[in-house]
Amino acid sequence: MRAKNPHFNDISIGRKIRFRREMLKMSQKQLGDHLSVTFQQIQKYEKGTNRVGAGRLKEIADILDVPIAFFYSELSTKENAPYPPYHCDERVSSKEEYLLLKNFRELKSRKQKAILCLISHENENF
Repeated sequence: MRAKNPHFNDISIGRKIRFRREMLKMSQKQLGDHLSVTFQQIQKYEKGTNRVGAGRLKEIADILDVPIAFFYSELSTKENAPYPPYHCDERVSSKEEYLLLKNFRELKSRKQKAILCLISHENENF
């Protein structure tokens, strides 16, 4: 049976762990000691061959003194995917609705209220 190749996201997170660990001049053994795992396990995390669980990643973030978002900065997300996920939400039926909602959510509260006022039923004379 052939071993599975590591997922791109696991490799990316592993590289971020190694990058930050090396910035702090911390060895794999030292990081492993903090986590009560072997340096070999740290190697596997850093290569992406072993997936880092959410709880473990939080521990690593705390030890390396970075926010957990640090590890996700280059990962593919729904926001930067080539096709918008509007088709996944049965309440959003078109690309236009998806873009309207996405852009609305990015506005500051004051602008959101102004737009809601503009399109509300109370403004039928418009």
